Amino acid sequence: MSSLIYILRKTLKNIIRELFKKPATLIVYIIIAAFFVFSFIVSSGSEGIREQNALDLNVIKAIFCGYIAFIFIIGISSSLGGSSFFRMADVNLLFTAPLNAGSILIYGFVKQMAANILIMFFLAYQYPNWKRMFGLVDGAGWILIIAYLLLIAVSSLLGMVLYSRTSRKPGSKKKIKMLIYLGVLLFLMPVIIRIFNTKDILQSAVDWLSSDYIKFIPFIGWFTEVLFGAITGITTDFIIGISLILAVLIISFIYLYRMDTDFYEDVLAGTELKESMLASTREGKPTGLGLNAGKRYRKVNFRFTMEGSKAIFQKQMLEKKKTGIWMVSLRTLIFLAVGIIASYALPLENTIVFTILLGICAYMMMFLSMFGSWEGELTKHYLYLIPAAPFYKMTAATLPEVLKLLVEAVLVFSITGVILRINPIIILSAVGVYTALGSVFIYFDVFLRRIFGRIHGNVLRIFLRIMLMFVIIVVVVTPTAIIIGITENFASGFFTATVISFCLTLLFMLLGVGLFANPEL
Repeated sequence: MSSLIYILRKTLKNIIRELFKKPATLIVYIIIAAFFVFSFIVSSGSEGIREQNALDLNVIKAIFCGYIAFIFIIGISSSLGGSSFFRMADVNLLFTAPLNAGSILIYGFVKQMAANILIMFFLAYQYPNWKRMFGLVDGAGWILIIAYLLLIAVSSLLGMVLYSRTSRKPGSKKKIKMLIYLGVLLFLMPVIIRIFNTKDILQSAVDWLSSDYIKFIPFIGWFTEVLFGAITGITTDFIIGISLILAVLIISFIYLYRMDTDFYEDVLAGTELKESMLASTREGKPTGLGLNAGKRYRKVNFRFTMEGSKAIFQKQMLEKKKTGIWMVSLRTLIFLAVGIIASYALPLENTIVFTILLGICAYMMMFLSMFGSWEGELTKHYLYLIPAAPFYKMTAATLPEVLKLLVEAVLVFSITGVILRINPIIILSAVGVYTALGSVFIYFDVFLRRIFGRIHGNVLRIFLRIMLMFVIIVVVVTPTAIIIGITENFASGFFTATVISFCLTLLFMLLGVGLFANPEL
């Protein structure tokens, strides 16, 4: 076990030494840490605001329950494709070493928890907003962090146990999937019944997800009570929920610990799939796990007709054509479904509902578009051998992502706009805003990759995107709101947002174009 501790200690030291060799990256990490400290200071002085802005307790509990159900169901479903704490480097070094399988499992578990520290930092960063919105009690931040760590640990260990059992019996995966689908249907059945009785989708969902019956549902109910402890404090339900979660965690860990050599075979397959998923993610391709498991690629007839940097654009379009519906992703369908439901469910003026939908889609896009297909091109040597200006190569590699945003905006806002009877000019301006904002995020990522490189650029991306969001609020959203408030013309406001976003896009394009000129970046 001492050798494993040595590896963890040396890994941490090397990360710190590497940071000191890159002062610009170190300064950014220090600034982010300062923001975290500032967030805790602000949250400690917001007690008077907490009671005033807190949402209804039933709504808060429904939000917590819905979040837990979504994360847990997705985690368990994706585990059928393989789940692992390890990377292939661990497999090559540790699995062949004369070490106990249980010690190696503990090592992987520690690495998994350390990898989620960044997510806990994000929780800390958003803590003041959540405290005002949800009315969190003092010390709720620790409850949220503990709940998140337990959720990651339980879903990971249960996923490994589930995969180890189903991988040995042919056909068992289909049975487990059917059981998961049946469980989801039974979980949502009370909401469906209430909708038929009340004709109110949101209220029906809140009534069921906030009911006392939820706490009797394994895992989802237990985690909901633990999260709800951030509102109510330590209660009997909180203690029971966290006790049951810890019991399942310990039992799962002991089960895997005692598997000994069988554990290696199961984890090896999961690790190979994990490596494939990470490589696909870095290149902006489907991950091959979860919802994309077993994805088939269509055979298409295609002939390259462009030369130079334009051939990169054609290659990207071919990849998107082979993966299914042209330019339409699962994210697009989810946004469209949310827009249609909101059109009928929200009792607000139609233009207000349309504006809210635009804001929500733009906000979610910030988190759901972290990796693009252009990043895969950076690993290809031919990119730097093409006799073309770096700006043209950057445009050719990133234009398919911009077109994908345009198609997504047209589908989502056209259909919801027709349902809400929105003026066509407002719909077109909303499409422009969404596409322009998405372009800002794309070329901001290019700029980050240019400055910080691949490793630190990917790590810092989520935090710096949040900072960019505040810049967008000040530079884009505020003038838009002022124009709409003065003129009462949403089209003019959205057009202003489009122009400002386009200017930001050009700025980041100019700052990041050097990435496509130097292969060492």
